[in-house]
Amino acid sequence: MTILFFLKRIDFFQINGIKKNHVLFAFLSQVFAGFILYIIYSQYYTERYTADIFKYYDDSLVLYDTFFSNPLDFFKILIGIDCDSEDYLINYFSEMNHWDTSYENSLMDESRLLIRLNAILNIIGFKSYSFNLISFVFIGFLGKFLITKNLVKFYKSINPIILFWGLILFPSLMLWSSGILKEPLIIFSIGLILQSFGVYNSKKRSSLILVFFGLLIIFKVKFYVFICFLPALISFLICQNWKIKPLKVITITSISLNILLVILSTLKNSYNPLEILSNKQNDFIKLAEIFNAGSSFKMVPMDPNFNSFFSSIPMGIINGFFRPFPSDINKIIHVLPLIENIFLYVLIIYLFYKLFSLKIKLETVYLNALLNSVFFISLLFVITGISTPVIGALVRYKLPGTIFIIISICIMHGQTKNYENN
Repeated sequence: MTILFFLKRIDFFQINGIKKNHVLFAFLSQVFAGFILYIIYSQYYTERYTADIFKYYDDSLVLYDTFFSNPLDFFKILIGIDCDSEDYLINYFSEMNHWDTSYENSLMDESRLLIRLNAILNIIGFKSYSFNLISFVFIGFLGKFLITKNLVKFYKSINPIILFWGLILFPSLMLWSSGILKEPLIIFSIGLILQSFGVYNSKKRSSLILVFFGLLIIFKVKFYVFICFLPALISFLICQNWKIKPLKVITITSISLNILLVILSTLKNSYNPLEILSNKQNDFIKLAEIFNAGSSFKMVPMDPNFNSFFSSIPMGIINGFFRPFPSDINKIIHVLPLIENIFLYVLIIYLFYKLFSLKIKLETVYLNALLNSVFFISLLFVITGISTPVIGALVRYKLPGTIFIIISICIMHGQTKNYENN
């Protein structure tokens, strides 16, 4: 009820062209999607400890109980003090299924932040799953709202109604941002970073804080998204502030990334990016085999060397951009991402056709946003396409990129409409 009051009364939740009642309806739609996701996992994924929407909450109950039995240990685990050095704390972690991943690299311990956050929410909401669920739904919704509010502020030709409802109602985005998952936090982080642009001129310190926390959350929750997002963000900011042509900056950034990849890949430790990618892919393949994942597809395992990595890129492109194929589908739920792909690519081709047929030259600020969005999408889709052999997981891992596909479509649509109206 508190969230509904805020959405209805607080002036912050206002976008030109979108009524507050519509914002409220959009949030309730996300809550309904969360309920649908709960039903899907309850009915079709009966192994609760492997179900993504339950695993972080269930593990957080161990930490919640610690708050009452030993508050000092609770705060040590919450803050991260002595978590890996004190043997007695292992007793708590042994009761959790997902505190530690299979990776030795601490950068890849992606579950801990969500377990800690759920533990805090448990204390506030008396360990009510519904309370935690609605809290995560609100986090994801707030991210979508911030994305829309700030983009339509800077890019006047973007239709706020199309962007807002595109982010809210696009089926995969709506479903997977409405659970106790990592996706709501990622969406919220992107919203924070875009919000920093909105306050930069008047509050530079606040702007830097927003960028820092946004990037920190992405870094801790999904490291692979961070390493795709950061180069595109840096490239965008360089083009924006120094008025350099986007293609030139993206090219230089890509070359720099390759040089950095070569340097880091010479390291004989767990920070070797080829080792990380290879381990992630091989673990995913093993898990798909162990649990007999119905939506898995065959993938040639990647070895941690450059020959294997570069030979994996073409298939990564195919998997990331075009799967699922009709031949991959053996469940009704997998038809949806196929339809979504067809819809998005047909729409993109149509908008490209209009841009070229009308000989529209994109304004520099729009071209910068569009090309760097494509830069991020390409990096993310290739990495997920290389590492993820399961359709359901592939769709989820691509969601940050899907957001920027929707943004790119809105940019192109806005520019064509602006040209036709003039």
